[in-house]
Amino acid sequence: MKRILIAGFAAALLILLAMACGKQATDFGGTGPIIKKDTLVKQDSAKPSDTLRFMTLNMSIGFPVSQLLFTDMADTAVAYKVLDSLFKRYQRTLPKERIKGMAKAIIDLHLDVVGLQEVMSFTKDGVLIDEFLPELVQSIKDQGGPAYKFYSNPLNDTVLQGRLNGNTIKIAFHEGNAFLVRPEITIQDSARFLYFTLLRIPTAANTFTQRCLGYLKLKTPRGVTWQVYTTHLEVFEDISSSQALEIRRIVDSLALRDSARNETAPQIVIGDFNVDPNTGAHTVLQEGGFSDTYDTTSTDPGFSCCIAASALWNPDTTFSNRRIDFIFAHRIVKVLEHHVALKDSLITSTGVGLLATDHRGVVARIVAQ
Repeated sequence: MKRILIAGFAAALLILLAMACGKQATDFGGTGPIIKKDTLVKQDSAKPSDTLRFMTLNMSIGFPVSQLLFTDMADTAVAYKVLDSLFKRYQRTLPKERIKGMAKAIIDLHLDVVGLQEVMSFTKDGVLIDEFLPELVQSIKDQGGPAYKFYSNPLNDTVLQGRLNGNTIKIAFHEGNAFLVRPEITIQDSARFLYFTLLRIPTAANTFTQRCLGYLKLKTPRGVTWQVYTTHLEVFEDISSSQALEIRRIVDSLALRDSARNETAPQIVIGDFNVDPNTGAHTVLQEGGFSDTYDTTSTDPGFSCCIAASALWNPDTTFSNRRIDFIFAHRIVKVLEHHVALKDSLITSTGVGLLATDHRGVVARIVAQ
């Protein structure tokens, strides 16, 4: 059975580009017809309509694991030193404080649906250190916010051990995607679809990353049904483009239709796509009939990425000013607003300035029926 490692490190592995390989478009039946980008539908006064606030947010696992791929982890002494360093770096990002900052932003923005990426679970020596998703949900409630429902897509289970001078260390972690859904919204269906297109890492263990598309069918109190997806695509464009083709195939297969085969529900695809606008996976989604909600109403540059090496504690750190986190929409009435969140450092309980994550959140308010 092929070994699976965490996918969140991919941004640090650009030197492996020549070795990356993905499925060809023909493996998924071709790209399909190119559909007009403008997919807005005319509002029908005879049908119920509703407005939801969406956000996509990469939580940042807090450490780069690329060093593990270039380290002889079979050497127990070397493994100990690397894992001890990794854990100390992870602690330096103050995950519990970061989660509090993200929780406050979610409350202040009155969000209905949040798509999360790099949702971490971290254990050291058999002791759970952090579990991002339940901690985030609890922090929202502790700060006076709603009791969000949540749906998790954990990925990339990894267990690593080391030993030095009689001391041992065992690190276990996974990360993945997740949804938060406001409590008054009904979750009617859910699913997780693992991508066929994988990133192969050149190790003796024949390592692959693991990515997926999470799905929820939602119904609001006003009677509007929404089909919502969240994902985190690979950093290499050939792979992420193939994964975007898989998204199109999956979304089309799940689309709600009437007896005449007309689509009857809005579809929202949100996540970290790891590509710039009008390139790669972004273009693939647009050619599948999805509109980038940024194009309609954005009032800021929309930059969402990234902090080098996730140095969230560094007061001099800067964002690379790229827009790689998107909220795509199909069969909606209109977009009322689009902006980024978590732009500034938060102040921790000890008075230290800290960035909540190495991505900014991307928010869109969408009307559909």
